[in-house]
Amino acid sequence: MRGSTEHGATVPGATAPRAVAEPADDPAVPHDESGLLRDIARQARRLLDAPAAFVAVVSEDGPTITVRAADGPDEDARLDLPGRHPSGAALLDGAPLWCGDADSHSAASGSHEDGALHAVVAVRLGHQRGYAPRRSVAALYLADRRPRTVTEGERVQLTSFARLAGAAMEKTQLLDVAIARLYGLEQQSARTAADLDRMRALRSAHYGFIDLAVARGDARAFVVEADRRLGASVRLCTDDGLVVAASRSAAAGPEPGVPDGRRMVVPVLAGDRRMGDLLLEMDSPLADPDGQLLLLIAQAAAVILRQLDDSRESQARRALLNELITTPQPTGTLVERARRLGVRLDRPYVVVVLRPDGVSPHWASMWSAAFAARGDGLSALHDDDIVLLLPGEADPAEIARTAAEESGALFGRPVTAAASDSCSGPERVAVRYRQALRCLDVMIMMELTGRGVSVRELGFLPMLLAGREGIDQFIDATLQPVLDYDRHRDGDLARTLDAYFEAGRSPTNAAELLHMHPNTVTRRLDRVKRLLGPTWQVPSRALEIQLALRLHRLLTEL
Repeated sequence: MRGSTEHGATVPGATAPRAVAEPADDPAVPHDESGLLRDIARQARRLLDAPAAFVAVVSEDGPTITVRAADGPDEDARLDLPGRHPSGAALLDGAPLWCGDADSHSAASGSHEDGALHAVVAVRLGHQRGYAPRRSVAALYLADRRPRTVTEGERVQLTSFARLAGAAMEKTQLLDVAIARLYGLEQQSARTAADLDRMRALRSAHYGFIDLAVARGDARAFVVEADRRLGASVRLCTDDGLVVAASRSAAAGPEPGVPDGRRMVVPVLAGDRRMGDLLLEMDSPLADPDGQLLLLIAQAAAVILRQLDDSRESQARRALLNELITTPQPTGTLVERARRLGVRLDRPYVVVVLRPDGVSPHWASMWSAAFAARGDGLSALHDDDIVLLLPGEADPAEIARTAAEESGALFGRPVTAAASDSCSGPERVAVRYRQALRCLDVMIMMELTGRGVSVRELGFLPMLLAGREGIDQFIDATLQPVLDYDRHRDGDLARTLDAYFEAGRSPTNAAELLHMHPNTVTRRLDRVKRLLGPTWQVPSRALEIQLALRLHRLLTEL
């Protein structure tokens, strides 16, 4: 056995002393690794009654043997094992036990008489079967000052003890890993809790600023609250440099585009559009949470600036339409204002008038603005009516019905709507407004409420019921070419037309009534056709012509 590597043999019927079980079963075994290693060395020394025991790490580099714990009266002493010591190589190769006596090697001090410790036995700590070679292993060394031989029973006891000690070491290592992971989880949980608290605070602040921006729309209260949160003077400006609100009236504040160490310019964006800027003047740089809060404040500020922008534009659009429907001859200024607002008066449009009885003006204004915005139109409230100027590519009657149905469904009550004829040119807006208004009045008088119609659908009724002005307009619209011909050429086409209809549309009978040749009547009727168009004898058109002739005769004779 001298100087050789041997595997311990199991002795039949042999039982390990109670000391063998102590490292695994003793509840007092320390849970920290250094304490456990010292306890393993102490119990191993007692097991073999050795003067000293060491727990070491055998590394593949050399191999080298590094002592981690020791026990014994001479525990300050250390085995001085050469780098090529056979015990290290044997344990690294998987051998569970190495035995040798003092004659095979000596301590660095040299002799047996000098009291130096000599290696007696080295055993690998851990499971002995199925071990693959690895870069380093833990080993237990027992040493004595005199040569000694380890018996077979001691080898069995020592091998069993090494297994239990290795299991205890692995358990302790796993426990240390678990404790380290638990500590890491606790640290991570603490960081997560802090992050959640910070996010809750940011969310609460964001909701507060959104409430100030949306519910109250108070720019002054908004910047004062931002000042309190950030500890900085705050000014809110539009994109053209107009200061909307300032938290401190005496603060000079930075100018846009001139930030420095104490001043900051934060753009206020709505999508890709820059609505304005937040201008800050600080006593000290912002902390990271304050920087995140500043971004949320800028988002909420975009709501205020967007509301102001929409409010100014809405007011401008309402004012423009009110001026167009009340000004007979719009000036170039009105036309230019319409162009800047995106309203093309040189394209076809219709004027729609709605009468939402019992609806609050605010609600009516909101709905009309949203309805007009679909087609880049205009809306306004005028004399308690909703007035819309809308693109006129579609059928005016269909536009009126859509407006009446949608507004009635929203307001929860019938809404009557009337649409003018389609036309173009700013000078005709006022005329088309009066046309639609007369149509609306006729519908209400005829109890046709809750519907949408066009002027063309009602025919001449709106003009006839509008008084003398409406009657004159109806006569001009129906007979103006004929009346102009008679006035300028001293003709008699109107009287000929009147006789023609009175004679049952017979040129011969009309000639008898007029006391002239039938060919003369025929020539005059051909001229009427050229003036009024080929459809002048269509029944609906002929009815309007007869009515206009009758009204014209009454007005000239009375």
